[in-house]
Amino acid sequence: MRISIITYGCKLNQYESELMAERLENYGYVVVNGEVESDVFILNTCAVTGEATRKVRQQIRKLKKKYPMAKIIAAGCYSQIGYEELKNEKVDLIIGNKEKKEVHKIINELGVLVDKIYWKNDDIESELITSSLADRTRAFVKVQDGCNNVCTYCTIRFARGVKIRTKPIELVVSEISRLVKKNYLEIVITGLNLGKYGFEKEYSLYDLLKQLVKIPDNFRIRLSSINPEDLNDDLIKLIVNEEKICNHLHIPLQSGSDKILEKMRRNYTQRDFMRIVEKLRKEDPLFSITTDIIVGFPGETESDFNETVKVVNEAMFSKVHGFRYSDRSGTLAAKFVNKVPGNIKKDRIVALEKISKERAREYRKKLIGKSVNVLIEGSKNNIFSGYDEYYILHEIPYGKLGEFNEVVIQAVTDEGVISKNVTRKMLGGFVK
Repeated sequence: MRISIITYGCKLNQYESELMAERLENYGYVVVNGEVESDVFILNTCAVTGEATRKVRQQIRKLKKKYPMAKIIAAGCYSQIGYEELKNEKVDLIIGNKEKKEVHKIINELGVLVDKIYWKNDDIESELITSSLADRTRAFVKVQDGCNNVCTYCTIRFARGVKIRTKPIELVVSEISRLVKKNYLEIVITGLNLGKYGFEKEYSLYDLLKQLVKIPDNFRIRLSSINPEDLNDDLIKLIVNEEKICNHLHIPLQSGSDKILEKMRRNYTQRDFMRIVEKLRKEDPLFSITTDIIVGFPGETESDFNETVKVVNEAMFSKVHGFRYSDRSGTLAAKFVNKVPGNIKKDRIVALEKISKERAREYRKKLIGKSVNVLIEGSKNNIFSGYDEYYILHEIPYGKLGEFNEVVIQAVTDEGVISKNVTRKMLGGFVK
Protein backbone atom coordinates (compact mmCIF):
# COMPACT_ATOMS: atom_id res chain seq x y z
CA MET A 1 0.00 0.00 0.00
CA ARG A 2 1.30 3.44 -0.94
CA ILE A 3 0.75 6.33 1.47
CA SER A 4 1.29 10.01 0.67
CA ILE A 5 1.96 12.45 3.50
CA ILE A 6 1.17 16.11 2.80
CA THR A 7 2.49 18.48 5.46
CA TYR A 8 1.25 21.96 6.35
CA GLY A 9 2.63 24.56 8.72
CA CYS A 10 5.60 24.59 11.03
CA LYS A 11 8.84 22.65 11.37
CA LEU A 12 7.26 20.78 14.29
CA ASN A 13 4.74 19.33 11.85
CA GLN A 14 7.53 18.44 9.45
CA TYR A 15 9.26 16.44 12.17
CA GLU A 16 6.04 14.66 13.08
CA SER A 17 5.41 13.81 9.43
CA GLU A 18 8.85 12.21 9.34
CA LEU A 19 7.99 10.30 12.51
CA MET A 20 4.75 9.02 10.95
CA ALA A 21 6.58 8.06 7.77
CA GLU A 22 9.25 6.11 9.58
CA ARG A 23 6.75 4.19 11.67
CA LEU A 24 4.58 3.41 8.66
CA GLU A 25 7.59 2.20 6.70
CA ASN A 26 8.57 -0.04 9.59
CA TYR A 27 5.12 -1.62 9.28
CA GLY A 28 5.71 -2.36 5.60
CA TYR A 29 3.94 0.56 3.92
CA VAL A 30 5.45 2.50 1.01
CA VAL A 31 5.51 6.19 2.02
CA VAL A 32 6.01 9.18 -0.27
CA ASN A 33 6.19 12.89 0.43
CA GLY A 34 3.62 15.25 -1.11
CA GLU A 35 0.74 14.68 -3.50
CA VAL A 36 1.53 11.47 -5.39
CA GLU A 37 -1.12 9.00 -6.56
CA SER A 38 -1.64 6.74 -3.55
CA ASP A 39 -4.01 4.44 -1.73
CA VAL A 40 -4.02 6.69 1.34
CA PHE A 41 -3.40 10.41 1.79
CA ILE A 42 -2.46 11.73 5.24
CA LEU A 43 -2.80 15.50 5.62
CA ASN A 44 -0.74 16.69 8.60
CA THR A 45 -2.72 19.88 9.14
CA CYS A 46 -2.08 23.36 10.52
CA ALA A 47 -4.54 25.68 12.27
CA VAL A 48 -2.43 28.76 12.90
CA THR A 49 -4.55 30.98 10.61
CA GLY A 50 -7.92 30.87 8.89
CA GLU A 51 -6.06 30.72 5.57
CA ALA A 52 -4.17 27.61 6.73
CA THR A 53 -7.39 25.75 7.52
CA ARG A 54 -8.98 26.89 4.26
CA LYS A 55 -6.08 25.40 2.30
CA VAL A 56 -6.54 22.07 4.08
CA ARG A 57 -10.23 21.92 3.18
CA GLN A 58 -9.41 22.90 -0.39
CA GLN A 59 -6.82 20.11 -0.62
CA ILE A 60 -9.28 17.54 0.72
CA ARG A 61 -11.84 18.43 -1.97
CA LYS A 62 -9.15 18.29 -4.64
CA LEU A 63 -7.97 14.85 -3.53
CA LYS A 64 -11.50 13.46 -3.31
CA LYS A 65 -12.18 14.58 -6.86
CA LYS A 66 -8.84 13.47 -8.30
CA TYR A 67 -8.50 10.19 -6.40
CA PRO A 68 -12.06 9.10 -5.52
CA MET A 69 -10.98 5.61 -4.41
CA ALA A 70 -8.25 6.81 -2.04
CA LYS A 71 -8.65 7.01 1.72
CA ILE A 72 -8.12 10.48 3.20
CA ILE A 73 -6.86 10.97 6.76
CA ALA A 74 -6.69 14.37 8.44
CA ALA A 75 -4.19 14.60 11.31
CA GLY A 76 -2.62 17.28 13.47
CA CYS A 77 -3.61 20.66 14.88
CA TYR A 78 -6.65 21.40 12.69
CA SER A 79 -7.92 17.89 13.42
CA GLN A 80 -7.32 18.47 17.13
CA ILE A 81 -9.41 21.63 17.43
CA GLY A 82 -11.50 21.67 14.23
CA TYR A 83 -12.62 18.10 13.72
CA GLU A 84 -16.26 19.16 13.49
CA GLU A 85 -15.41 21.24 10.41
CA LEU A 86 -13.39 18.38 8.93
CA LYS A 87 -16.27 15.96 9.48
CA ASN A 88 -18.25 18.11 7.04
CA GLU A 89 -15.57 17.43 4.42
CA LYS A 90 -16.31 13.71 4.76
CA VAL A 91 -12.74 12.56 5.29
CA ASP A 92 -12.39 8.90 6.21
CA LEU A 93 -10.42 9.31 9.43
CA ILE A 94 -9.65 12.29 11.68
CA ILE A 95 -6.84 11.91 14.21
CA GLY A 96 -5.37 14.41 16.66
CA ASN A 97 -1.82 15.16 17.73
CA LYS A 98 -1.64 12.18 20.08
CA GLU A 99 -3.14 9.72 17.63
CA LYS A 100 -0.89 10.61 14.71
CA LYS A 101 2.02 9.13 16.66
CA GLU A 102 0.19 5.78 16.40
CA VAL A 103 -1.01 6.18 12.81
CA HIS A 104 0.70 2.93 11.81
CA LYS A 105 -1.62 1.07 14.20
CA ILE A 106 -4.89 2.86 13.42
CA ILE A 107 -4.55 3.57 9.70
CA ASN A 108 -7.40 1.19 8.88
CA GLU A 109 -9.82 2.83 11.31
CA LEU A 110 -12.67 5.17 10.34
CA GLY A 111 -14.31 8.14 12.05
CA VAL A 112 -12.90 10.60 14.61
CA LEU A 113 -10.12 9.63 17.02
CA VAL A 114 -9.13 12.73 18.98
CA ASP A 115 -8.12 12.92 22.64
CA LYS A 116 -9.05 16.53 23.46
CA ILE A 117 -6.71 16.87 26.46
CA TYR A 118 -3.99 14.43 25.43
CA TRP A 119 -1.28 16.92 26.37
CA LYS A 120 -1.92 16.44 30.10
CA ASN A 121 -0.31 13.00 29.86
CA ASP A 122 1.68 13.43 26.67
CA ASP A 123 5.23 12.13 26.60
CA ILE A 124 7.53 13.14 23.74
CA GLU A 125 10.40 10.89 24.84
CA SER A 126 9.15 8.15 22.51
CA GLU A 127 9.25 10.50 19.50
CA LEU A 128 12.56 9.52 17.95
CA ILE A 129 13.46 9.22 14.28
CA THR A 130 16.46 7.75 12.51
CA SER A 131 15.83 9.08 9.00
CA SER A 132 14.09 11.93 7.20
CA LEU A 133 11.32 11.61 4.62
CA ALA A 134 11.90 15.10 3.23
CA ASP A 135 15.47 14.89 1.94
CA ARG A 136 18.90 13.48 2.63
CA THR A 137 20.60 16.69 3.73
CA ARG A 138 18.44 18.30 6.43
CA ALA A 139 16.59 16.65 9.31
CA PHE A 140 14.22 18.12 11.90
CA VAL A 141 14.47 17.10 15.55
CA LYS A 142 11.62 17.88 17.93
CA VAL A 143 12.85 18.62 21.44
CA GLN A 144 9.88 20.42 23.03
CA ASP A 145 6.10 20.70 22.83
CA GLY A 146 3.39 22.77 24.53
CA CYS A 147 3.09 26.52 25.10
CA ASN A 148 2.26 28.29 28.35
CA ASN A 149 2.08 31.74 26.75
CA VAL A 150 -1.38 33.32 26.51
CA CYS A 151 -1.24 35.22 23.21
CA THR A 152 -4.76 36.48 22.56
CA TYR A 153 -4.82 35.56 18.86
CA CYS A 154 -3.39 32.03 18.95
CA THR A 155 -5.22 28.69 18.88
CA ILE A 156 -2.19 26.42 18.77
CA ARG A 157 -1.94 26.08 22.55
CA PHE A 158 -5.48 24.65 22.39
CA ALA A 159 -4.21 22.10 19.86
CA ARG A 160 -0.93 21.20 21.58
CA GLY A 161 -1.61 22.10 25.19
CA VAL A 162 -0.24 24.49 27.79
CA LYS A 163 1.92 21.92 29.55
CA ILE A 164 5.59 22.16 28.58
CA ARG A 165 7.02 18.78 27.54
CA THR A 166 10.77 18.40 27.01
CA LYS A 167 12.81 15.60 25.47
CA PRO A 168 15.77 14.83 27.77
CA ILE A 169 19.19 16.05 26.66
CA GLU A 170 20.67 12.55 26.40
CA LEU A 171 17.85 11.42 24.07
CA VAL A 172 18.30 14.45 21.82
CA VAL A 173 22.05 13.85 21.65
CA SER A 174 21.46 10.20 20.76
CA GLU A 175 18.84 11.02 18.10
CA ILE A 176 21.02 13.64 16.43
CA SER A 177 24.10 11.44 16.58
CA ARG A 178 22.25 8.74 14.64
CA LEU A 179 21.08 11.25 12.02
CA VAL A 180 24.58 12.66 11.59
CA LYS A 181 25.94 9.15 11.10
CA LYS A 182 23.42 8.81 8.26
CA ASN A 183 24.96 11.89 6.60
CA TYR A 184 22.39 14.52 7.50
CA LEU A 185 24.48 17.69 7.44
CA GLU A 186 21.95 20.16 8.87
CA ILE A 187 19.91 19.46 12.00
CA VAL A 188 17.02 21.82 12.71
CA ILE A 189 16.11 21.93 16.41
CA THR A 190 12.40 22.54 16.73
CA GLY A 191 9.68 22.95 19.35
CA LEU A 192 6.39 24.75 19.74
CA ASN A 193 7.97 27.20 22.20
CA LEU A 194 11.64 26.32 21.84
CA GLY A 195 12.89 28.87 24.34
CA LYS A 196 10.98 27.05 27.08
CA TYR A 197 13.01 23.88 26.56
CA GLY A 198 13.69 22.39 29.99
CA PHE A 199 11.17 24.74 31.65
CA GLU A 200 9.80 21.85 33.74
CA LYS A 201 13.26 20.34 34.28
CA GLU A 202 16.54 21.53 35.73
CA TYR A 203 18.17 22.39 32.40
CA SER A 204 17.66 24.80 29.51
CA LEU A 205 18.14 25.26 25.77
CA TYR A 206 21.60 26.62 26.55
CA ASP A 207 22.48 23.36 28.32
CA LEU A 208 21.17 21.32 25.39
CA LEU A 209 23.18 23.25 22.81
CA LYS A 210 26.36 22.96 24.89
CA GLN A 211 26.05 19.19 24.57
CA LEU A 212 25.02 19.15 20.91
CA VAL A 213 28.08 21.08 19.73
CA LYS A 214 30.25 18.33 21.24
CA ILE A 215 28.88 15.76 18.78
CA PRO A 216 31.71 14.98 16.34
CA ASP A 217 31.51 15.01 12.54
CA ASN A 218 30.89 17.77 10.04
CA PHE A 219 27.34 19.06 10.46
CA ARG A 220 25.57 22.24 11.50
CA ILE A 221 22.73 23.10 13.86
CA ARG A 222 19.93 25.51 13.05
CA LEU A 223 17.34 26.66 15.59
CA SER A 224 13.70 27.12 14.65
CA SER A 225 11.49 29.93 15.97
CA ILE A 226 12.35 31.37 19.39
CA ASN A 227 10.62 34.24 21.24
CA PRO A 228 12.67 37.34 22.06
CA GLU A 229 12.15 37.08 25.83
CA ASP A 230 13.92 33.69 25.82
CA LEU A 231 17.15 35.00 24.28
CA ASN A 232 19.42 35.81 27.22
CA ASP A 233 23.03 36.99 26.92
CA ASP A 234 24.59 33.57 27.51
CA LEU A 235 22.41 31.92 24.85
CA ILE A 236 23.14 34.69 22.34
CA LYS A 237 26.92 34.36 22.82
CA LEU A 238 26.74 30.59 22.50
CA ILE A 239 24.71 30.73 19.29
CA VAL A 240 26.94 33.32 17.64
CA ASN A 241 30.31 31.97 18.72
CA GLU A 242 29.85 28.21 18.32
CA GLU A 243 30.93 27.22 14.82
CA LYS A 244 28.39 24.40 14.55
CA ILE A 245 25.39 26.69 15.25
CA CYS A 246 24.07 28.75 12.35
CA ASN A 247 24.12 32.54 12.71
CA HIS A 248 20.42 32.74 11.92
CA LEU A 249 17.35 32.92 14.16
CA HIS A 250 13.65 33.21 13.46
CA ILE A 251 12.38 35.65 16.12
CA PRO A 252 8.65 36.51 15.85
CA LEU A 253 7.98 40.24 16.13
CA GLN A 254 4.21 40.12 15.38
CA SER A 255 3.91 43.90 15.75
CA GLY A 256 6.16 46.88 16.29
CA SER A 257 3.52 48.77 18.27
CA ASP A 258 3.74 48.51 22.05
CA LYS A 259 -0.01 49.04 22.27
CA ILE A 260 -0.72 46.13 19.94
CA LEU A 261 1.92 43.92 21.57
CA GLU A 262 0.17 44.47 24.91
CA LYS A 263 -3.21 43.58 23.39
CA MET A 264 -1.61 40.46 21.91
CA ARG A 265 -0.16 39.62 25.34
CA ARG A 266 3.32 39.31 23.96
CA ASN A 267 5.99 39.48 26.66
CA TYR A 268 8.17 42.27 25.24
CA THR A 269 8.11 45.80 23.88
CA GLN A 270 9.50 47.21 20.66
CA ARG A 271 12.58 48.33 22.56
CA ASP A 272 13.06 44.88 24.08
CA PHE A 273 12.98 43.35 20.62
CA MET A 274 15.47 45.84 19.20
CA ARG A 275 17.86 45.20 22.12
CA ILE A 276 17.97 41.55 21.07
CA VAL A 277 18.68 42.58 17.47
CA GLU A 278 21.44 44.91 18.66
CA LYS A 279 23.03 42.21 20.83
CA LEU A 280 23.06 39.69 17.98
CA ARG A 281 24.48 42.19 15.51
CA LYS A 282 27.10 43.33 18.02
CA GLU A 283 28.41 39.75 18.08
CA ASP A 284 28.03 39.34 14.29
CA PRO A 285 27.07 42.45 12.26
CA LEU A 286 25.65 40.16 9.54
CA PHE A 287 23.63 37.92 11.86
CA SER A 288 20.51 36.83 9.97
CA ILE A 289 17.09 37.39 11.55
CA THR A 290 13.80 36.30 10.04
CA THR A 291 10.45 37.11 11.61
CA ASP A 292 6.65 36.85 11.62
CA ILE A 293 4.39 39.89 11.52
CA ILE A 294 0.60 40.12 11.84
CA VAL A 295 -1.07 43.13 10.22
CA GLY A 296 -4.58 44.32 10.93
CA PHE A 297 -4.85 43.13 14.53
CA PRO A 298 -8.02 44.55 16.16
CA GLY A 299 -7.45 48.20 17.04
CA GLU A 300 -4.33 48.57 14.87
CA THR A 301 -4.20 52.15 13.60
CA GLU A 302 -2.09 53.57 10.80
CA SER A 303 0.27 54.86 13.49
CA ASP A 304 0.58 51.35 14.98
CA PHE A 305 1.33 49.91 11.55
CA ASN A 306 3.98 52.59 11.00
CA GLU A 307 5.68 51.46 14.22
CA THR A 308 5.93 47.99 12.70
CA VAL A 309 7.40 49.44 9.50
CA LYS A 310 9.91 51.32 11.64
CA VAL A 311 11.17 48.06 13.17
CA VAL A 312 11.37 46.40 9.74
CA ASN A 313 13.49 49.28 8.48
CA GLU A 314 15.79 49.26 11.52
CA ALA A 315 16.14 45.51 12.06
CA MET A 316 16.78 44.76 8.38
CA PHE A 317 15.33 41.26 8.55
CA SER A 318 16.60 38.77 6.01
CA LYS A 319 13.00 37.65 5.50
CA VAL A 320 9.57 38.66 6.81
CA HIS A 321 6.59 36.31 6.90
CA GLY A 322 3.57 38.61 6.87
CA PHE A 323 0.05 37.52 7.81
CA ARG A 324 -3.29 39.27 7.76
CA TYR A 325 -5.04 38.91 11.10
CA SER A 326 -8.07 36.62 11.12
CA ASP A 327 -10.37 35.79 14.03
CA ARG A 328 -9.76 32.32 15.46
CA SER A 329 -12.61 30.67 17.32
CA GLY A 330 -12.09 30.49 21.07
CA THR A 331 -9.44 33.20 21.26
CA LEU A 332 -9.77 36.40 23.25
CA ALA A 333 -8.84 38.53 20.24
CA ALA A 334 -11.87 37.25 18.34
CA LYS A 335 -14.01 39.17 20.86
CA PHE A 336 -12.08 42.42 20.49
CA VAL A 337 -13.82 45.42 18.93
CA ASN A 338 -12.39 47.88 16.40
CA LYS A 339 -11.75 45.23 13.77
CA VAL A 340 -9.61 46.43 10.88
CA PRO A 341 -11.49 46.31 7.54
CA GLY A 342 -10.31 43.75 5.01
CA ASN A 343 -9.29 46.32 2.39
CA ILE A 344 -7.03 48.08 4.89
CA LYS A 345 -5.44 44.79 5.95
CA LYS A 346 -4.80 44.01 2.30
CA ASP A 347 -3.18 47.40 1.69
CA ARG A 348 -0.98 47.01 4.77
CA ILE A 349 0.22 43.51 3.88
CA VAL A 350 1.11 44.70 0.37
CA ALA A 351 3.04 47.65 1.83
CA LEU A 352 4.77 45.40 4.38
CA GLU A 353 5.85 42.91 1.72
CA LYS A 354 7.28 45.68 -0.46
CA ILE A 355 9.25 47.28 2.37
CA SER A 356 10.47 44.00 3.85
CA LYS A 357 11.72 42.77 0.45
CA GLU A 358 13.63 46.02 -0.03
CA ARG A 359 15.27 45.74 3.40
CA ALA A 360 16.06 42.05 2.87
CA ARG A 361 17.76 42.90 -0.41
CA GLU A 362 19.81 45.56 1.38
CA TYR A 363 20.77 43.00 3.99
CA ARG A 364 21.95 40.55 1.31
CA LYS A 365 24.03 43.28 -0.32
CA LYS A 366 26.01 43.53 2.92
CA LEU A 367 27.00 39.89 2.41
CA ILE A 368 28.71 40.50 -0.96
CA GLY A 369 32.32 39.36 -0.76
CA LYS A 370 31.73 37.16 2.26
CA SER A 371 32.86 33.54 2.29
CA VAL A 372 30.18 31.12 3.54
CA ASN A 373 29.36 27.41 3.48
CA VAL A 374 26.43 26.33 1.33
CA LEU A 375 24.75 22.96 1.71
CA ILE A 376 23.92 21.95 -1.88
CA GLU A 377 20.35 20.64 -2.02
CA GLY A 378 19.26 21.02 -5.63
CA SER A 379 20.29 21.63 -9.21
CA LYS A 380 18.55 22.86 -12.34
CA ASN A 381 20.00 23.62 -15.77
CA ASN A 382 23.50 23.03 -14.38
CA ILE A 383 23.01 25.61 -11.65
CA PHE A 384 23.33 24.32 -8.08
CA SER A 385 21.38 25.76 -5.16
CA GLY A 386 21.33 25.58 -1.39
CA TYR A 387 21.33 27.59 1.83
CA ASP A 388 24.24 28.92 3.87
CA GLU A 389 24.55 29.35 7.63
CA TYR A 390 22.69 32.69 7.36
CA TYR A 391 19.74 30.94 5.68
CA ILE A 392 20.38 32.72 2.41
CA LEU A 393 19.58 30.92 -0.85
CA HIS A 394 22.54 30.62 -3.24
CA GLU A 395 22.90 29.93 -6.94
CA ILE A 396 26.31 28.38 -7.71
CA PRO A 397 27.86 27.23 -11.01
CA TYR A 398 29.46 24.06 -9.57
CA GLY A 399 28.68 21.80 -6.66
CA LYS A 400 27.92 18.35 -5.38
CA LEU A 401 24.52 17.46 -3.97
CA GLY A 402 24.46 16.72 -0.27
CA GLU A 403 27.78 18.36 0.52
CA PHE A 404 29.01 21.66 1.92
CA ASN A 405 30.59 24.01 -0.62
CA GLU A 406 32.65 27.03 0.40
CA VAL A 407 31.64 29.98 -1.76
CA VAL A 408 32.08 33.74 -2.04
CA ILE A 409 28.95 35.86 -2.53
CA GLN A 410 29.07 37.87 -5.75
CA ALA A 411 25.66 39.49 -6.29
CA VAL A 412 22.08 39.54 -5.05
CA THR A 413 18.90 38.33 -6.74
CA ASP A 414 15.23 38.88 -5.91
CA GLU A 415 15.21 35.76 -3.72
CA GLY A 416 18.81 35.18 -2.72
CA VAL A 417 22.37 35.58 -3.99
CA ILE A 418 24.69 34.41 -6.75
CA SER A 419 28.01 33.00 -5.60
CA LYS A 420 31.19 31.49 -6.96
CA ASN A 421 33.05 28.52 -5.57
CA VAL A 422 36.20 29.15 -3.61
CA THR A 423 37.51 26.22 -5.64
CA ARG A 424 37.15 26.35 -9.42
CA LYS A 425 36.18 23.42 -11.58
CA MET A 426 38.86 21.73 -13.65
CA LEU A 427 38.90 18.48 -15.58
CA GLY A 428 38.99 15.68 -13.02
CA GLY A 429 37.57 17.69 -10.11
CA PHE A 430 37.98 20.87 -8.10
CA VAL A 431 41.22 22.73 -7.42
CA LYS A 432 42.08 25.91 -5.56
